[in-house]
Amino acid sequence: MLIKHYIAAAALACTSAVCQSAPYPEFAITQVSDEGRLLLITATKLDPNSVVQLQYSAPKSGVACCQRLKASQFKPSKAEVVTGNELTDGEGFVYEARVPSHWFRDPFIGMAAVGAFKHARSQDDLLEGTAMDNKPVRAALCTSSEGVHLQATRGHQVQTHLYLWLGYDIADPTCKLAPKTK
Repeated sequence: MLIKHYIAAAALACTSAVCQSAPYPEFAITQVSDEGRLLLITATKLDPNSVVQLQYSAPKSGVACCQRLKASQFKPSKAEVVTGNELTDGEGFVYEARVPSHWFRDPFIGMAAVGAFKHARSQDDLLEGTAMDNKPVRAALCTSSEGVHLQATRGHQVQTHLYLWLGYDIADPTCKLAPKTK
């Protein structure tokens, strides 16, 4: 009987954010719109206990990294945004938050890591780092003929493939996308 109580106590303890936190971060697309809205496009529902680390626009250096925000600062967005989760053929989840006051307010598209993540390198189209288990993770952005793609990998395996439609044609797409896998 005592063993059953210990098992029940352990199960209850694992409902905390520590036991629920994923060993790998989820990557997301970020967009600062003309109106100054900060959008976060994710492949899964946002856990309000997570931390979001975002790239942002810096006037002299291009892309800066990483601004930490609490996921609870993001609320489901009512913005009309066309997104896709290319691995599930579903839609992405779109969240909105206030743009931090010290950010440069020009329109911007970048990436974010949601969850435990230590960034190692950030460039215009790349965000690399390590997960809780010190394994490398990375996300890259590229453009297709009409939108932005984010592909996140762990090793050589694609973990996330998000799409954000921009609403206009892109003259020189940069994507060399790998086939869908998970």
